[in-house]
Parts: sequence; C-alpha cells; structure tokens
Amino acid sequence: MTQEFLEFVSIQLIKNSKISLYVQLYDHLRELIISGKLSYGYLLPPVRKLAVFLAVNPGTVVNAYKLLEQNGYIFSRAGSGSYVAEILVNGDTEYQPAAVIEIEPLPPVTVHPGKNCLDFATVMPPPDLLPIDDFKNLLIEVLDRDQGKAFSYQDSQGFEPLRQAISTYLKEQGIKAQANNVQIISGAQQGIDIVAKAVLNYGDYVFTENPTYPGAIAAFRSRGAKIVEINMESDGINIQELEAKIRSFRPKLIYVMANIQNPTGYSYSLGKRNRLIGLARRYNVLILEDDYISELDVSDAPLAPLKALDRDQRVIYLKSFSKIFMPGLRLAFLLMPPSMVAKVLASKHNSDISTSGLTQRAFDLYLRKGIWQRHIAAIRRIYLERYQTTLAAIEQFLPPAVTCHRPRGGLTCWLALPEGVSAQQVVEAAQQQGVLLTPGTAFFPRHAPDRFIRLSFAVVCSEEILQGVRILGEIISQYCLRNIGK
Repeated sequence: MTQEFLEFVSIQLIKNSKISLYVQLYDHLRELIISGKLSYGYLLPPVRKLAVFLAVNPGTVVNAYKLLEQNGYIFSRAGSGSYVAEILVNGDTEYQPAAVIEIEPLPPVTVHPGKNCLDFATVMPPPDLLPIDDFKNLLIEVLDRDQGKAFSYQDSQGFEPLRQAISTYLKEQGIKAQANNVQIISGAQQGIDIVAKAVLNYGDYVFTENPTYPGAIAAFRSRGAKIVEINMESDGINIQELEAKIRSFRPKLIYVMANIQNPTGYSYSLGKRNRLIGLARRYNVLILEDDYISELDVSDAPLAPLKALDRDQRVIYLKSFSKIFMPGLRLAFLLMPPSMVAKVLASKHNSDISTSGLTQRAFDLYLRKGIWQRHIAAIRRIYLERYQTTLAAIEQFLPPAVTCHRPRGGLTCWLALPEGVSAQQVVEAAQQQGVLLTPGTAFFPRHAPDRFIRLSFAVVCSEEILQGVRILGEIISQYCLRNIGK
C-alpha cells in the first residue's frame, strides 16, 4: 500500500447496502475530517486514484466530494484539487461546518398509474403561458436584420443594445442604472456563482437568510466560504440578529431576496430595507440582492427593489428574466457597482465566455417593443386568480394549526406544520396520492427543521388547486390525529 492512501484504510464500503455508495463514502470522509485525521488544508486524492483504491466507479467519488463541498467540509481550487476546509469546534465567534445537516436529494417521484399528477412542486410557468408566437416573430426579425451576426460570439459583458434597454427598464423601476454597469449572464444561478468568484476568498463569511435558495448555498460553499444564516421574520430579516452577527463575523457579502423571498414569500418592510443598507455601509459589506420574482407582486402597492435605495454602490442587483419568460433560455443580468465591473466580467468570461447572442438580441426587441411589459401584465392576471384560489383553499381545507404567511404575490406559499408533524412524511404521503410538493428542508443552510412545505401554484389551474389542497389537508389532519393519540 502506498503512503498516499494510509489515511483511507479504514474506509469499508458495503456494495449491497441500501445506503448509496457515495453516501457511505461521504460519511467516512466526513468522520475523518471531523476527527482531525484529515486536517485543514489536506489535499484529497484525485478522483480516479481514490476510485481505483476503493474499487468503485469514479462517479461515486465525484458525488461524495460534491456533497462534502456543498456542506462546507472541503473546497476546490481549479487545476489543483480538493482540500479539507477549516472545521472549528470551539470558540464563540467561529462557525462550525460540522453542525451542517446533510440533506439528500428527494427520490424520484412515482405517481400511481391512472392518477393525474397535481404538481405543486414546479416553480415556473407551464408551456401554454410562454409567449411563443411573440418570440418566434422577434427571432425572425433578428435573423432578417442581423443575418449571421446573430450567431457570433457576443461581447462577454453582453449585447450592448440589450444592456441599454435594461438600464432604461431599471430606471422605470426607480433604479439608477448605466449600461456600462450591466452584465448579461446565463441565468440567476450563474449570477450568484460569478459574484461569489469575484468577491469571495476561501474562509470569507457570507450571510444568507434562513431559509434561503439552495443554489446560493451551494455556490458559496464551492468557494470555501463560511455561511452564517440569519433568521427571517414576516417583514424581512431579523435586524437585531443580523447586526450582532455582523459584529462577530465581519462578512464579505450578504445575500438577500428583499421582495417575495424564496421560499417564504416574505417581503422586507421599508424600515428593514433602510436598516440593512445602513448596516452594510457602516460595516463595509456588499449586498447581493436576488430579485427573484418581483414582477408577480399582485399587491396594490408593489415595492421597488432594495437596489432603488442604494446610494453608495453597496448593492449588487441580480435579476432573472427566464423564470417567467422562457426558463430554458437562461437569461439574466447583474447591475454592479462600477468598482466590480472588471472582476465580474473576468468571472463571466471564465465561466462560459458569453450568453447566447441570439437570445440577447431577441430579448432586446422584447423590451424595446414593450412586449415584456404586456406579457407580465397578462400572466399577473392569471397568477392573481391562482394566488387567490390557493389562499382561499388553504384557509378552507388545511387544519387551523397549519400557518401560512400571505405573500405579496409570486408563485408559492410557505406552510408551517404543527409541531410533531413531519413535512417529509406528509410530502411522501401526498406523492402516493398524486400530489407533488417540496419539503422545506432543502432551503436551510444547516439544522433543517422538518416542519415546512413549499406549495407552488405555478402550473396548476384553480380546479386542481382546490383538489390538491383538499388532499393535503386530509393528510395533515390524519397526522395531527396520530399525534393526539400518542
């Protein structure tokens, strides 16, 4: 046996176990890290070498490494390999990745034959709401106008006319914007990733809301950042907790969704928006604002983005068009402080050089001709009806012990189950009856409570909403009765 694998002789993988091999390997490696046998900075063996040593498929090692990285136990450096992260178990001001709760992906959903699937898990418009005809006409116009140029590599920062159209659109939302500070990106997930690459170094602290978007958690952990979560309240982030933790950890970045937060649907009050920006200014922290779905604010007085209050270039504004436009096109943008343009541009170029030029040129016309605005107005009317039906169904069919915050709009509702009722069990029972839901555990950076469910009304009609929520109410009621009988 070579010296290289002495630390791994204790790893024994059981190939006929119900536990996946990559999960077994993850557990073994995690234990070696927590126990200190693999110390901070240790370079893990290359994937193929470890796979040969353990007699497993390389994909097993890849998935185990990926899960370790997502949970903050290791970090990777391009072209160098994977290293053990710093795991501190003592001290009042150091965060402890060892406390992370491993959340495995949900198993594939199986719907019984003959039953219609009521999908309350998908959070994107159904195909029949996508503006196919408008987009087809604009593609033809772009191709007639630009010919082969439409298929050439675009400038890494983005098609300049589109950046100008976006800056004009943002000014209508109360945001001061210049085309030179707009970066076109391939979806919101890429935006989070390239901001992380541009801003964060290994060991930097990042604050997130709790709960928050899982893709952001994964992006920050992949940079070796230490995630500190701040609890959410119905009017936004807990400001007292935020300020106390800022003093202790001095974060580099705060990631927030100020309007219709995912997954809770909470929106920040004006007071908390001002306090957040004031704290960021006082402690010299950048804010990454992910404007998740503010166009579907159906309240009487929609709130402007947090960026509209930014007076000293403290907020990086991230906006995706694809969520309610055409999800597969992957189109979004960042509005950056001028000091960050070069770093973000370099990160974007290293990621994929540029976003599809054809898509950018078509969406430029989409904005300039006002088709985007008309599309938003049309789907807002549709989703207002579904939003109202969902809230009415929740009030009618769910037990009173289930709480649901009334969001300002969006596509989802966040349900809190009574103490003692497992969200995972409710979700699995609902699947057996053809109702698909999302358990809340995936949205927590650590210590995920098993009592939340995210319910989406994006792809279900009013009749399906009533049917699905009624079934959900019956299931929850059964679990409540079981608790009483214990």
